[in-house]
Amino acid sequence: MEDCIFCGIITKKIPANVVFENEDFTAFLDRSPIFKGHTLLIPKKHIETIFDFPDKELSEMITNAKYLSLAIKKAVPCDGILFINNNIISQSVPHFHMHIIPRKKGEILRGFMWPRTKYKEGEEKEFADRIREEISKTFK
Repeated sequence: MEDCIFCGIITKKIPANVVFENEDFTAFLDRSPIFKGHTLLIPKKHIETIFDFPDKELSEMITNAKYLSLAIKKAVPCDGILFINNNIISQSVPHFHMHIIPRKKGEILRGFMWPRTKYKEGEEKEFADRIREEISKTFK
Protein backbone atom coordinates (compact mmCIF):
# COMPACT_ATOMS: atom_id res chain seq x y z
CA MET A 1 0.00 0.00 0.00
CA GLU A 2 1.56 3.24 -1.18
CA ASP A 3 0.19 5.48 1.57
CA CYS A 4 0.89 3.10 4.48
CA ILE A 5 3.68 4.40 6.75
CA PHE A 6 4.62 0.86 7.83
CA CYS A 7 4.87 -0.33 4.23
CA GLY A 8 7.16 2.68 3.70
CA ILE A 9 9.35 1.50 6.59
CA ILE A 10 9.47 -2.02 5.14
CA THR A 11 10.58 -0.70 1.73
CA LYS A 12 13.09 1.66 3.41
CA LYS A 13 11.36 4.74 1.93
CA ILE A 14 10.67 5.92 5.48
CA PRO A 15 13.53 5.78 8.00
CA ALA A 16 13.11 3.78 11.20
CA ASN A 17 15.34 2.31 13.86
CA VAL A 18 14.93 -1.31 12.77
CA VAL A 19 16.00 -3.83 15.42
CA PHE A 20 14.91 -7.04 13.68
CA GLU A 21 14.07 -8.15 10.18
CA ASN A 22 13.53 -11.48 8.48
CA GLU A 23 11.77 -12.59 5.31
CA ASP A 24 8.26 -11.96 6.68
CA PHE A 25 8.53 -9.48 9.58
CA THR A 26 10.18 -6.23 10.65
CA ALA A 27 10.52 -4.75 14.14
CA PHE A 28 11.52 -1.17 14.94
CA LEU A 29 11.48 1.27 17.84
CA ASP A 30 8.29 3.28 18.30
CA ARG A 31 9.08 6.97 17.68
CA SER A 32 6.91 8.02 20.64
CA PRO A 33 7.46 5.19 23.10
CA ILE A 34 5.31 4.55 26.13
CA PHE A 35 8.55 3.43 27.81
CA LYS A 36 11.99 3.43 26.21
CA GLY A 37 12.62 0.26 24.24
CA HIS A 38 8.96 0.16 23.06
CA THR A 39 9.11 -1.81 19.81
CA LEU A 40 6.61 -2.42 17.02
CA LEU A 41 6.51 -5.78 15.23
CA ILE A 42 4.83 -5.78 11.81
CA PRO A 43 4.30 -8.26 8.98
CA LYS A 44 5.96 -7.30 5.71
CA LYS A 45 2.77 -8.27 3.90
CA HIS A 46 0.18 -5.51 4.23
CA ILE A 47 -2.39 -7.02 6.59
CA GLU A 48 -4.74 -4.54 8.24
CA THR A 49 -6.16 -6.36 11.27
CA ILE A 50 -5.89 -9.61 13.18
CA PHE A 51 -9.13 -10.65 11.46
CA ASP A 52 -7.30 -10.63 8.10
CA PHE A 53 -4.24 -12.54 9.33
CA PRO A 54 -3.76 -16.14 8.10
CA ASP A 55 -3.38 -18.46 11.11
CA LYS A 56 0.03 -19.87 10.16
CA GLU A 57 1.53 -16.40 9.65
CA LEU A 58 -0.06 -15.12 12.87
CA SER A 59 1.55 -18.01 14.73
CA GLU A 60 4.94 -17.04 13.27
CA MET A 61 4.38 -13.43 14.35
CA ILE A 62 3.64 -14.47 17.93
CA THR A 63 6.80 -16.61 17.98
CA ASN A 64 8.82 -13.62 16.75
CA ALA A 65 7.17 -11.46 19.43
CA LYS A 66 8.25 -13.96 22.07
CA TYR A 67 11.91 -13.86 20.99
CA LEU A 68 11.87 -10.07 20.60
CA SER A 69 10.46 -9.84 24.12
CA LEU A 70 13.28 -11.96 25.50
CA ALA A 71 15.83 -9.72 23.77
CA ILE A 72 14.13 -6.48 24.86
CA LYS A 73 13.82 -7.72 28.45
CA LYS A 74 17.61 -8.23 28.57
CA ALA A 75 18.54 -5.11 26.61
CA VAL A 76 16.46 -2.51 28.44
CA PRO A 77 16.40 -4.16 31.21
CA CYS A 78 12.87 -4.50 32.55
CA ASP A 79 10.73 -6.71 34.78
CA GLY A 80 8.16 -7.71 32.18
CA ILE A 81 6.60 -7.04 28.80
CA LEU A 82 3.23 -5.56 27.84
CA PHE A 83 1.75 -6.65 24.48
CA ILE A 84 -0.85 -4.43 22.83
CA ASN A 85 -2.62 -4.79 19.52
CA ASN A 86 -5.50 -2.55 18.43
CA ASN A 87 -7.84 -3.64 15.66
CA ILE A 88 -9.85 -0.91 13.94
CA ILE A 89 -10.67 1.05 17.13
CA SER A 90 -7.61 3.05 18.27
CA GLN A 91 -5.54 1.52 15.44
CA SER A 92 -3.52 4.57 14.36
CA VAL A 93 -1.95 2.81 11.36
CA PRO A 94 -4.13 0.40 9.33
CA HIS A 95 -1.34 -2.19 9.09
CA PHE A 96 -1.36 -4.93 11.72
CA HIS A 97 1.24 -4.25 14.39
CA MET A 98 2.04 -5.48 17.85
CA HIS A 99 3.39 -3.16 20.51
CA ILE A 100 6.07 -4.85 22.62
CA ILE A 101 6.54 -2.58 25.61
CA PRO A 102 9.11 -3.09 28.38
CA ARG A 103 7.72 -2.54 31.88
CA LYS A 104 9.33 -2.07 35.25
CA LYS A 105 7.46 -2.83 38.44
CA GLY A 106 5.84 0.31 39.77
CA GLU A 107 5.68 2.19 36.44
CA ILE A 108 2.26 3.71 36.00
CA LEU A 109 0.33 3.75 32.75
CA ARG A 110 -1.65 6.98 32.90
CA GLY A 111 -4.62 6.91 30.59
CA PHE A 112 -3.36 3.44 29.63
CA MET A 113 -1.22 4.39 26.60
CA TRP A 114 -0.42 7.97 27.54
CA PRO A 115 1.59 10.00 28.12
CA ARG A 116 4.22 9.05 25.59
CA THR A 117 7.89 9.80 26.17
CA LYS A 118 10.77 10.97 23.96
CA TYR A 119 14.31 9.73 23.52
CA LYS A 120 17.16 12.11 24.31
CA GLU A 121 19.66 12.90 21.55
CA GLY A 122 21.40 9.65 20.55
CA GLU A 123 19.44 7.58 23.07
CA GLU A 124 17.14 5.96 20.49
CA LYS A 125 20.17 4.54 18.63
CA GLU A 126 21.62 3.30 21.94
CA PHE A 127 18.39 1.42 22.77
CA ALA A 128 18.15 0.02 19.24
CA ASP A 129 21.79 -1.15 19.35
CA ARG A 130 21.27 -2.91 22.69
CA ILE A 131 18.10 -4.63 21.45
CA ARG A 132 19.78 -5.67 18.17
CA GLU A 133 22.69 -7.13 20.17
CA GLU A 134 20.33 -9.23 22.29
CA ILE A 135 18.36 -10.27 19.20
CA SER A 136 21.56 -11.58 17.61
CA LYS A 137 21.97 -13.79 20.70
CA THR A 138 18.31 -14.86 20.79
CA PHE A 139 17.51 -15.51 17.11
CA LYS A 140 19.92 -18.25 16.05
